Amino acid sequence: MDSFANLMYKTRMTNLRSKATVHVSLHFLPDSAARSGLATVLRAGWLDAAASDGINRLECPGDDILYCLSGKGTVEHDGVSFTLGAGQLAWIAGDQPHGHRADAADPWSLMWFRVDGPDVGVYRRRLFGEARMRMAVAQGSELIAWFQRLFDTLRARSADADLRLNAGVAEFLALLARQGDPALRSEMPAGLNRLRTAIVVNPEHKWTASQMEEVAGLGASQLRRLFKKHLNATPRAYLRRERLAMAQRLMLESNLPLSEIAYACGFFDPYHLSRDFRRVIGRSPASWRRLELGSQTAPPNAPG
Repeated sequence: MDSFANLMYKTRMTNLRSKATVHVSLHFLPDSAARSGLATVLRAGWLDAAASDGINRLECPGDDILYCLSGKGTVEHDGVSFTLGAGQLAWIAGDQPHGHRADAADPWSLMWFRVDGPDVGVYRRRLFGEARMRMAVAQGSELIAWFQRLFDTLRARSADADLRLNAGVAEFLALLARQGDPALRSEMPAGLNRLRTAIVVNPEHKWTASQMEEVAGLGASQLRRLFKKHLNATPRAYLRRERLAMAQRLMLESNLPLSEIAYACGFFDPYHLSRDFRRVIGRSPASWRRLELGSQTAPPNAPG
């Protein structure tokens, strides 16, 4: 049987010989709910909360999305409460009773935004189904960079801001979709999830291959295979990504020199931080820090 590529080649050559005009049309028929799903961003900000800071509401226009950079807190949503910690994201439906509060002992630092549209619930249900609306974010550095672009768009208030915000929401949804299908996430092996959580909580730890295998209770080859299947990365690449996300948070939240940040995040030395940062982020840590801090305004208050 001909492969698809060979079949297309033979069709093209046949039509060239006959000088026929060939048109290829590809169609997708979305369901009626997806057609009404255009969205925009109403508000966004960055909150370094004080102990026990929080809000409670019966409802609000749009849905709030919280990404926890550090610390932890509690989210209450339609009568159900859960803890949100570093590296986790929560999606809160604005048309249901909800609230959130920073932990008294370890208050969180959050990046957040409010999304609105004809039916943002379409996106929420596609990503989470009926499950608790919390997700561990594997691409932490990508999400932080996305928030920075969102803040820049909101500050600029350009004539095409509506188009940019709509495109930004689409980019955000694509990023979340890459976390994996909800059904697949629920089937993540317990050992892999245990190691993934340990890395997210303590990326600065001097993780060795044997330690990873011990925490997961899996052999080296099996661990690599499962990381690739469920997290689309090798164990080392996943660890590096979390360390870079931690480094970005420290660069934005503290005045620590880069040498101290490198060691605090588990890198061998500043050179290794700089090398990995350039490879993944595309610029040097110092340049990235200057650019981001230069464009910041004072962190807004909690979503309200």
